[in-house]
Amino acid sequence: MEVSHSVKERTIAENSLVILLQGLRGHVTTVDLRDESTATGRVTNVDAFMNVRLAEVTFTDRQGTVSHLDELFVTGRNVRYVHIPDEVDIRATIEQQLQAIHRVRYFGGRDKGRKEFPRAKHK
Repeated sequence: MEVSHSVKERTIAENSLVILLQGLRGHVTTVDLRDESTATGRVTNVDAFMNVRLAEVTFTDRQGTVSHLDELFVTGRNVRYVHIPDEVDIRATIEQQLQAIHRVRYFGGRDKGRKEFPRAKHK
């Protein structure tokens, strides 16, 4: 499970359902696009802005022409709908992703290591 190193991306993911899509890494799913085309493939990466990278893709355009691609990158603004596979437990996936984000955020334990959100110093 890969977690972004960017504080901004982790915060966005933590406060939206994009963490569910990030939990689909390794699963085969279908992404419907805004131009009425579809892409079915194995999810390799999803960032906090819902940009999706798929591998071993079957792409069907709006006319029904089928193409086979090794890899496809879909920008978040072009995603209309992502099909969640039946074998994915939505609640467990979200909880796993949140735990991964919190492990990164609080790495080193209490009062150890670099703090992502340092406490205000009292004068």
